[in-house]
Amino acid sequence: MKKFLIIADDFTGANDTGVQLKKRGIKTNVILDSKYIINNQYNSYVIDTESRNILQREAYEKVKEVISTALKFKFDFVYKKVDSTLRGNIGAEINAIKEIYRPALIVFAPAYPDNKRTTINGIQMMNNVPVSKTEIANDPNKPVKEDNLKKLLEFETNEKAIHIYLEDVRNGKFNFKGNKLVSFDAETKEDLMGISKYMLNLNKKILWVGSAGLIDAILNVLYDINPVLCLIGSISKISRQQVEYMSKRGVKIVKVDVASLLNGKTSKNNIVDETVNLLNNKYDTALVTTLSYDDYEMTIKVGNDKGLSKENISKYTKEIIGEISKEVISRTKLCGVFLTGGDTAISFIDHIKAYGTEIIGEVQAGIPLAIINGGMFNGLKIITKAGAFGSEESIYYCIQKLKEVS
Repeated sequence: MKKFLIIADDFTGANDTGVQLKKRGIKTNVILDSKYIINNQYNSYVIDTESRNILQREAYEKVKEVISTALKFKFDFVYKKVDSTLRGNIGAEINAIKEIYRPALIVFAPAYPDNKRTTINGIQMMNNVPVSKTEIANDPNKPVKEDNLKKLLEFETNEKAIHIYLEDVRNGKFNFKGNKLVSFDAETKEDLMGISKYMLNLNKKILWVGSAGLIDAILNVLYDINPVLCLIGSISKISRQQVEYMSKRGVKIVKVDVASLLNGKTSKNNIVDETVNLLNNKYDTALVTTLSYDDYEMTIKVGNDKGLSKENISKYTKEIIGEISKEVISRTKLCGVFLTGGDTAISFIDHIKAYGTEIIGEVQAGIPLAIINGGMFNGLKIITKAGAFGSEESIYYCIQKLKEVS
């Protein structure tokens, strides 16, 4: 396991960054002083300097002292955790670490898409609003007046910076033009992973600067976590909202078009192949039977034209989901399966010939985490949810929980 040294400027930030390591099975300690570091080859540390709301000069001196002591021990990564809304003494603390660590590059990507903090056209956004135009601008301790990353860095570090915009991030065009200090746009987790992958492949000594979102992306690249398959057979409005939410956050959607299957316009094999390809490329992927109520009505119409009752259409849908999911799982490596809709869940269990589950815990109220008992995929982690249940974030949240190391 790689060893990480993370410098955070407040306690909650220290913990929300450290938990990203713990989720990958990395033993991590959050401490308030670098004197508590033990020379243990398996330990990573998050040091809370409590320097967000003090004067810049004080923050610089405090962080410099902490990093000087901490770097007497060997770490594979040094990471400066910053607030995703840009509060704090960001430039001063970067300078303090830089003077001791002497990195070849400083990567600044404070976006945290899971918490609706993004960077677009060089501007840090909170719920799609520039942070300088939100309540953060009136923070009583550290009001944020500058949300342009390049301007912020250059003003606070007194060093020239370059910004990489979203189009170039997604096209893999990382031209630093000789600059050591580089900031990045990022709208999704995939953007942060693309940045992380490119920078890691440079094999340079990097000071990483970001929120919990960037460290999560680095870990995803380093530890190659297998994806999650979602089986969504519920036709409820809540389920459709949940699908829309996770789609916006990078989960790939494959429509199981029951009407087209009944008409012979598509085949089960086409759906299986598309899903397997996405999963084998490490995309979390959802098989969805209904993207809108019109899909449901079209399925009923086509079924009725073929002489099928609603009950028989439901049985057909249940069977096809079971068949597809079994074939998909047989051809991929997954860290878990999410299931919503009672018929969908039991069809999956039947087709993989399991005899039941063992409950491990509850990820949200009424949403259990379990492992499969018996059958073809004994030990596979699953999460089940009733269709018309949960908030719009629930399925996406469950996907992240399935990826955690037990």
